[in-house]
Amino acid sequence: MKFQTTLPINDINIHLPSRLLGQWQTFVLFALKKTPYVTLTVETPKKPRSTGDGSQNHHLNGHIRQISEETGNEPEVVKLEVKYRAVVFLGYPIEKRPDGSDYTDIWGRPKGISESDSSVEECAKLIEMVHVLASELGIILRED
Repeated sequence: MKFQTTLPINDINIHLPSRLLGQWQTFVLFALKKTPYVTLTVETPKKPRSTGDGSQNHHLNGHIRQISEETGNEPEVVKLEVKYRAVVFLGYPIEKRPDGSDYTDIWGRPKGISESDSSVEECAKLIEMVHVLASELGIILRED
């Protein structure tokens, strides 16, 4: 679960442990030099994903690489398509700008968050969608 809003920094009244007060004060001073507004995001912790052999990341990127090789498209093009479809069909999170609006691709389609920012559950949606895309393209994926 996530809550996000943009508001004037002077409207924020936050109680932090004393060990974090110095960092907060430094942040406020730096932020005020650029703009009087900040985007405040509060979310529940996500289960971190593993990396390396056998990980979701390895699984996903291996399939993206295989589709890329078989279609002649760059891996980033395949990844953007997988993320877009996961956003539309599986509720994968959309990357947001600091003002809260959606990042979009050149076609105006919403862009999914970076997989490095995704949870285990969210990355599973990308893996599911890469399997769907491969099936639609008639590509038999290798499960290395």
